[in-house]
Amino acid sequence: MGNESSFADVPSAFGDISQLGPVETGPAPRTKFGRWARVRQVDLSKLPPVQTWECLRTREPITVDGRLDEAVWQRARWSAPFGLIHDGSRAPLETRVAFLWDDHHLYAAYKVEDPDIRASMTGFNDHVYFNDEDVELFFAGDGYYYELGLNALNTSYQIRWTWVERLVREQRFAELEELFKAPDYLYYVAREGEPIGRHADLNYRLPGCRHAVHIDGSINCPEVKDRGWTVEIALPWAGLAEIAGGRIVPPRPGDSFRMTAYRCHHDRASRTAKGWTWTVMGNDNIHIPERWNQVVFVDREA
Repeated sequence: MGNESSFADVPSAFGDISQLGPVETGPAPRTKFGRWARVRQVDLSKLPPVQTWECLRTREPITVDGRLDEAVWQRARWSAPFGLIHDGSRAPLETRVAFLWDDHHLYAAYKVEDPDIRASMTGFNDHVYFNDEDVELFFAGDGYYYELGLNALNTSYQIRWTWVERLVREQRFAELEELFKAPDYLYYVAREGEPIGRHADLNYRLPGCRHAVHIDGSINCPEVKDRGWTVEIALPWAGLAEIAGGRIVPPRPGDSFRMTAYRCHHDRASRTAKGWTWTVMGNDNIHIPERWNQVVFVDREA
């Protein structure tokens, strides 16, 4: 998606955006999302506690090519296989994530089991999960959070989410005005207990973000049985300063940020999509940052 196209121009695999989760949307001329969305509430008290996860340091250089052939990735802590987003039960295909860090970058890697790799979306900031299998990364700062999604063609979309209440409370009116001047944005209506919701800049680009995908098999060739694909991401701390909201980056050893990882899986037979996640969310909505894991940055080397 860019200045010359919109989600309305993209043929979706879904008859209705609500098939992506329990979402209702408001009308708008520019995006399939609409200008606003509301997601059903969930009782978080009945869910298991989130994890505290140690992110190990790397002193070895990482080449962002998607291959994960650096020895440090073999020594990194890899997650358990992702579970179904609503209750954490085992997904039919395996997805794992790992993280590393150094003084300049936060690194993420994914291993995606996929016997029939497909991808079709190639445009600027195309929201690839509409048609394609994708993996997504979420990083929460103070007052903001960042979303990055990638399909097997390495097409990405990026979003910066801003909690509007804090800007109002602190009378940051110039920033508020800029938010709602954005040509493509989504407004999440306030959840229960929140006076004001959050704003998504759908044209956002994190400065210095790099990512790559490696295919183990074929792509868009269903007669060939594939093994899957791997993803490598490098997010510079200098860029994440825009998301951290005043928190210190790079983090000091012992500092933590809330993070999670997600896979949108497409069942082509039923033309539906389901979320598989690192953290149990209680419903089909990944945008509940208090349900994301606490990732602690430690000075111990992988």
